[in-house]
Amino acid sequence: MSSNTKQSKSWKEDFAQFFESPSRETLRELLRNTTGEYDDLDFKSELVSEDEIAKNILGMANKSGGAIIFGVEEKKEDNSFNSKGLSDLNDKTDFKNKVEKYLPSPLDFDVIDFSYEESEYPKLKGKLFRVVIIEYNPRYIPFLPKKDSDKIKRYHIFIRHNTSTITAEYEHLQDILNRRVETTYSSTTEMSLAEHLAQLKELYLMIQKNKPGSALALNFLENTYFTQKNPYYPKEEYDAFISRMISVKKEVIETIIKRKEPL
Repeated sequence: MSSNTKQSKSWKEDFAQFFESPSRETLRELLRNTTGEYDDLDFKSELVSEDEIAKNILGMANKSGGAIIFGVEEKKEDNSFNSKGLSDLNDKTDFKNKVEKYLPSPLDFDVIDFSYEESEYPKLKGKLFRVVIIEYNPRYIPFLPKKDSDKIKRYHIFIRHNTSTITAEYEHLQDILNRRVETTYSSTTEMSLAEHLAQLKELYLMIQKNKPGSALALNFLENTYFTQKNPYYPKEEYDAFISRMISVKKEVIETIIKRKEPL
């Protein structure tokens, strides 16, 4: 059995154990270990309409990503969970295509189905579950609906707040925009630095370090060109420049660290 097959089997077994004895803590730990860190979790006892699902996906994508679990009922009175399962699972690809009609293309999510037909987990025998995992990509927030429906409008910005999906208010919008600006600034700076260095290297390649000299009639080598140092070639070569920039960056980092050290 390949390592990928073993990993996939182990992952499904972990989900099965959660569905058999569900709790918010065990699911959060499961998601942290298998698909990344997700702070937002939403539980649905049944599959709801595609626009309702899209609304929840948008809210999570604008906050920090998350997971929607279909087939798990959350009891409001004591916050306990019941893995009741779904009565039916429609085609996963068709489900995703219908939901995607409401979502902008940069928003990524995945759909995972679980069907338990064997008696390995007695409490789950014959039960069906669907999990939707929503990625967090602050470079593109806020995500807005791509089309209107009864539940969502194209100008609405949704966000998760206190385990619910709501229309974003002023403070939520400020937070969203701040997170996007911070991410965009960081990414742009890194990309620009890489691009500048690549262009600088190209410029170095376009100028010759040595240039052809005049033809000299030598006794042992007639009509042969010799080379001489090009006076226009930069005195500081590319590798030396990069080395100097590394030293400058180290000094900046050391200065920042010293400022944070207690007096």
